[in-house]
Amino acid sequence: MYLALHHPSDILDLSAEQLQYISKVILLRVCGDYIDYVWNKLPGHLKVDSEVRTYRRCDEHYNQPWQRTHIDGPSPKIKDCSECQRRATVC
Repeated sequence: MYLALHHPSDILDLSAEQLQYISKVILLRVCGDYIDYVWNKLPGHLKVDSEVRTYRRCDEHYNQPWQRTHIDGPSPKIKDCSECQRRATVC
């Protein structure tokens, strides 16, 4: 099956069945900003992939009630979160 995406946001309109035909490389390189929006429709093998998981938004370290600062806009991806990166190098 061939799927044509004219814009990365077109991935939002795909069904779970159609998403299984999108390769991991295309998913991350072209549609990486939309991973959180289609997460529930992704195939199981992609949800457990450690690289794919880093493209989700880090809600653990940003905009929490106990923090003194609030960051406008969406939280960074896990791969871009300085706290997640710091913890990964410590472990």
